[in-house]
Amino acid sequence: MSTRQGKRYTTSYKEKEHPRQDPYAMLKAPKGPAICRKCKAVYADKRWDFDEAAARKLAASPRTQKLVCPACQKIRDDYPEGIVTLQWSDLRSHEAEIRGLIANVEARAMSGNPLERVMKVVRRRKDLEVQTTNDRLAQRIGRELVRAYKGKVAYNWAHRDMMVRVAWQGPVPKTGAGNRERKGK
Repeated sequence: MSTRQGKRYTTSYKEKEHPRQDPYAMLKAPKGPAICRKCKAVYADKRWDFDEAAARKLAASPRTQKLVCPACQKIRDDYPEGIVTLQWSDLRSHEAEIRGLIANVEARAMSGNPLERVMKVVRRRKDLEVQTTNDRLAQRIGRELVRAYKGKVAYNWAHRDMMVRVAWQGPVPKTGAGNRERKGK
């Protein structure tokens, strides 16, 4: 019985490709607390947080490191990680309500993580497009739209990337043909 030398059996085809890391993530944490120049978010204990009292105190201190948080960098560079497209024939009449829902979802997300923000809401002909700094916020907006208005939602992730496209299709208006009573009874 002979065995081959030199060539080994590999299972490289089974290895999962890891998604690319966020290019805006901080590679090295600052020593001590830091504050964002734009949004006044505070970086302390390895996390970002909105704390107005701490922000005022840190802004007054000359030792505090002032930098730009990853969310503000993404907004400045127009780098969305989530895009939600809303398509609905009745969108114009409900647009104010939907924008309020999006603002509420953003506020709830920012209370836990200030880096989850809506970058902009853009009207594209009959559709509405929401760009977010985070893929999870885009998914959350899609779920809340389905919960509030029904309809269908589809999630599409980019290959080896953290970008997600969420497509929400509003409910189809019901026609009265199925609800008519038969005449002649």
